Amino acid sequence: MTTAQDLITGALKFANIYAPGESLDAADAEDALATLNDMLESWSTTPGAIFKSAEYILTFTPGKYEYTVGNYDAGQFAGEVTSGSDTITNAIVPPDMVAGGDLSGTGIPDGTTIESFDAVAGTVTMSRIATASPGIQQIGYTIPGDFKIPRPIRVRQSFTRITTQASGLDYTITPVDEDTYNRIGYKGIAAPWPIVMWYNPTYPLATLKFYQNPSQAGELHLFTDTVLQRFSDLTEAVEMPPGYARAIKRNLARELAPEYGAIWTPQMERLAKESFDQIKALNRTPVPVSTYDAQIVMPKTTDAGWILYGGFR
Repeated sequence: MTTAQDLITGALKFANIYAPGESLDAADAEDALATLNDMLESWSTTPGAIFKSAEYILTFTPGKYEYTVGNYDAGQFAGEVTSGSDTITNAIVPPDMVAGGDLSGTGIPDGTTIESFDAVAGTVTMSRIATASPGIQQIGYTIPGDFKIPRPIRVRQSFTRITTQASGLDYTITPVDEDTYNRIGYKGIAAPWPIVMWYNPTYPLATLKFYQNPSQAGELHLFTDTVLQRFSDLTEAVEMPPGYARAIKRNLARELAPEYGAIWTPQMERLAKESFDQIKALNRTPVPVSTYDAQIVMPKTTDAGWILYGGFR
């Protein structure tokens, strides 16, 4: 396990900005934390930096082939939370609020979602019971898409599992680009499961479009690149794959050195590049093994019927 403070301290020492044993200044720590999160966000757009795919098990809506994807922070609204109650009262309900969004605030347990709301009555019903009575406060809320998962950077080949027809039998869905999807003339043609999908990374909610139009509530197994986790504070501890802590320290040092006027030497650059290249090599997809149809190279000398086709087939 490592923390953001461990990574930041290691980076500042590597860049000779801090000396061993020197205490980390609070202002420097906050600035470095922001830089660290920015760097991890940038790494999330680099396929070689992603160490695994995330699998989400979702359900198709019969007759629907376009879905929004994500769950974004929409801001805050004023409301009163009361201990032992699942209702937020005296709420100024935002016009864009939707059921299923997440709620956050004092007295609101983690994982609480919006069950329902009444803008006229000024109430929001929560999925969980409040644990405190802080009075009127600002409450955070999110707006989810049709598929309430973290907004993907990119999607991978996925599949549909039709459990009502053939339990355990999976039907592949191949990702295609925008041009390929747009060349499909009639996209609403119905079928038990789709065969291709196009991921449009719109913001704040992305869009997934499928062809063919799923005619039943099949089980979608969607594989996406994992977005590298941001650190919420200096003490948050995370588990990292081998090599990541070293690469983050070296490359964070490269990001921080110009801010402090530190000298960045060729040796430092070599170590930073080497550490990042190592995790990219670890995450690289192996080259597929070549295969061929055995009939193409079938020995003709053992084929007694070769005279019928002259050896050409």
